[in-house]
Amino acid sequence: MPKPNFPKGVNHRHQGQGGGDREFPPTIRSVDYRVDFRGGDRRVSFKPVGNRNGGKYRNKDWTNAIKSHLEEEDIDMNLASGSGKNFRKGGKKNKGGRRGSPAPVDGRQLMQGPTGWYKVSIPYGEKYDKSYLLKLLWDEIVPLPFVPIAWQSVGTTVIFYIDERKSAEKLLSLDRKVQLANGFKLIVKVHPGTPNVDLSPALKEKIKVVMAKRYNAANKSLDLTKLHADSDLQEYFCALFKPIVFIAVLEIIEENIPDLEALCLNDNRLTVFGFLKKVAKRLPHVKILHLANNKIKDMIQLDAFIGLPIVDLLLDGNPLCDRFKNQNTYISEVRKRFPKCMKLDGIELPRPISFDITSEEASIPELQKTYLCDSNGESIVRHFLEQYFVIYDSKNRQPLLEAYHAQAMFSFTMSYPYGLGRDKNVAWLNWYQTESRNVLKVQDADRRCKLLKQGQLSVVSFLQDMPETKHDIYSFTVDLTLYTAQMICLTVSGMFKELKTSHKVPPTRHFFRTLVIVPAGSGFCIANEQYHITNATPDQAKEAFKTPSLPTPASGTAAPPSTPEASPVIHSVASPVALDNAAKQEMVNQIALKTGMNIEWSIKCLEGTDWDFMRACATFDELHSQGSVPPEAFVK
Repeated sequence: MPKPNFPKGVNHRHQGQGGGDREFPPTIRSVDYRVDFRGGDRRVSFKPVGNRNGGKYRNKDWTNAIKSHLEEEDIDMNLASGSGKNFRKGGKKNKGGRRGSPAPVDGRQLMQGPTGWYKVSIPYGEKYDKSYLLKLLWDEIVPLPFVPIAWQSVGTTVIFYIDERKSAEKLLSLDRKVQLANGFKLIVKVHPGTPNVDLSPALKEKIKVVMAKRYNAANKSLDLTKLHADSDLQEYFCALFKPIVFIAVLEIIEENIPDLEALCLNDNRLTVFGFLKKVAKRLPHVKILHLANNKIKDMIQLDAFIGLPIVDLLLDGNPLCDRFKNQNTYISEVRKRFPKCMKLDGIELPRPISFDITSEEASIPELQKTYLCDSNGESIVRHFLEQYFVIYDSKNRQPLLEAYHAQAMFSFTMSYPYGLGRDKNVAWLNWYQTESRNVLKVQDADRRCKLLKQGQLSVVSFLQDMPETKHDIYSFTVDLTLYTAQMICLTVSGMFKELKTSHKVPPTRHFFRTLVIVPAGSGFCIANEQYHITNATPDQAKEAFKTPSLPTPASGTAAPPSTPEASPVIHSVASPVALDNAAKQEMVNQIALKTGMNIEWSIKCLEGTDWDFMRACATFDELHSQGSVPPEAFVK
């Protein structure tokens, strides 16, 4: 606070709130006063430095008198609130202020807070009746809305909160402009702020009463528009954007209105819903959801409501609506989450393309892990994938040259699972990202061409550079979609672990590969392949690498390929009978490593299954679970 410097020989008068002029004693010219903010309390200390001119006030101590005077005048020492005044020497007002000094009172601007709520303080407001202050403010602020929330007294200061910016600006402009009945000027301070929420049992009962008042049993709808402004809740701060309040409301609905079908949450300053869990279980029948005029910025926030049978959704007035320049994209993003939505922001939508068949009308076929368009292709597909992944999981992938056509084409892409993006708790896909040929993101034609691998040497060289892997054969899903004498088309997906990485625990990935296979010599080779890698979801990772006891595959179903640990050489490009001695020896070593049997019994196991590695593993698992494998098989 700047020091006033008054010229000598001048009687200085100060206008007080009482309306009268008061004369400062002469000693004020020699008073050094300071403001002490230590400890959170503002204290003004005065240090007399003598009276050079003498006079009748020379021996009088004016400390208490001046302190009393300042308290009477309600001086606001908080310059940030805009109620302070700037002076130059000589007592003249500094209109512009020094550089960096607070703006003048008349030029004050209200800061924008993160929640849109504002704290209003009226010093010495406790001296006046609440109804008197409310009427006084109401008369000044109309026609703007004025709903004071959580009215309370802290010492002699009255505090309340409002959520309308224009109303807050109007209140700020009333500072020292409104005269009270006793002649004093009303002091009004406004700052961004929200109070803490104390969700006591009494408040929860109040909320329940208000919700009952707002519930329409005829159409099973609940209107919670601007809940915090309800006349029965104005004594409390009950804002729905506070997670503790929103969760309490959901609990009340779950316990008392389980058949609710329509929920309106307009004008509640809602921003995020990440704290919500199992909303579809709590509100299983909600078909109409209104979220207009809130602060929702991202469509991803609506994921919390996925699973609700929404047919009518209102999002108008949220920032996320401005992010979509194309209406079709907006509708598509909504229907990704709510496929049954037929009305969006009050506009009827075209019917989605879907099957109009209910479970009562027709039974859905049982899920199959493998689909074969032609059972004659089972043996070829099984042997081809078995040998391919044995080589792929070895340290040397060069033998895969014989698995690809001389003019083969190969395209690779990657992505993170939906909702499980790149954060500190997710294994990053950095290596794969630089080689990803996602045509939605790679716009440059030359780079698209460069990322497309052409020719068997280019393909296998790329595969050799990829991180070492270990595939979980029991997680494989194989679909044979085309089987002719000239071409085979199949897709295979499953889980694998990425070895020798910087991660403490080898990350579990999920892959999806589409292969176009053509005859070559006495076997087959890959002419075209699309390879996609992503992170396994938490549920997938939990189920990966669990070895079940598998029976021998029955006719008509394709078994998953064998263990990824062996690496036989593919001859005649994956012919099912083209295994040389080196390949057989490698299979023996790998079956011994996998089962723990010695070499002699590993050979017997493979010979008994006609050197079918997958069947050998499955047979061992079955016999070992029955205790039929003799102890000498494990003696080395």
